[in-house]
Amino acid sequence: MNKTAWVMLAVAAASITTSPSLCAQDRYPARPLTIVVPFGPGSSSDVGARQLGARMQPKFGQPVLVENRAGAGATIGANYVAKAKPDGYTIVFGTTSSLGTAPGMVKALAYDPVHDFSGITLTGEQYFALLTRAEFKALNFPQFLNRMRQSPDSFAIGGQSASFQVLNKLMTDSAKLTHVYVPYTEAGRMLSDLWGGRIGGLLVPLNLALPTLKAGQGHIVALSSMDRLPSQPGTYTMHETLPGVHINSWTGYFAPARTPRPIINTLHAHMAEAVRDPEILKRNEEGGRPMFLTPDETDAYVRKEVARWTLLLKAAGIEPE
Repeated sequence: MNKTAWVMLAVAAASITTSPSLCAQDRYPARPLTIVVPFGPGSSSDVGARQLGARMQPKFGQPVLVENRAGAGATIGANYVAKAKPDGYTIVFGTTSSLGTAPGMVKALAYDPVHDFSGITLTGEQYFALLTRAEFKALNFPQFLNRMRQSPDSFAIGGQSASFQVLNKLMTDSAKLTHVYVPYTEAGRMLSDLWGGRIGGLLVPLNLALPTLKAGQGHIVALSSMDRLPSQPGTYTMHETLPGVHINSWTGYFAPARTPRPIINTLHAHMAEAVRDPEILKRNEEGGRPMFLTPDETDAYVRKEVARWTLLLKAAGIEPE
């Protein structure tokens, strides 16, 4: 056998031995998927991600794991995924705080919400409630606003994050209110101040307000959605009385930028089926509305949200820190 024949035989042998390995690398998924949740264990986000992962896993064909990387307003977990290998095995549970408001709140943010992620899907919009004590149950939103105008010192409004400060600013400007806004860092403390009469109301996520109604302590005066929610048909929206006053938060799943599109499509298909599970639908409907956005729609939504929140935060006097 001449030298040329030996070379050709060696090349053929090499291709035979490497083909199975290459095929294994191309097959997706070939190992567990990790969902990074930028909040602590037991949080609402953590519970929701684990619930979705459990529904995905049987048809996904690999374990779906949840890893908590909390801190810095949800930016630690988001930054970790932004820098991860774009192979479809590490994704993030994305939220308004980590992707929408972060550019307007964090100086020298280590990642770009628009360019460092590829959207998989958005799963839900969440709305905020103006919560007060049950003693005001007879008051609707216009009547409650009148009370605030008449006795601003007795109707201070509290909230726990920049989103609620923005909503308070929108409401204050539109209704020409003069009450004090009280920022809180602990949910327990602000609820204690509300029940004790030290403040007149709270701006909170709807899913935090609902248990207080069941306990007979609270009364939801208004919601921050544009339209009335099917789960709360008798509750005013702020927009009904104060046109233009509406705001929401959102949640979804994102992969690092440059993740191959076939992998994004595979993840989307499995998630789109999982979020239609009746239990997950019920959970998403309690605090707002389910969403079923495509990858392209998700990317477009985030682009608009970053621009919108940057303007809202600036108008509310919130500067990057």
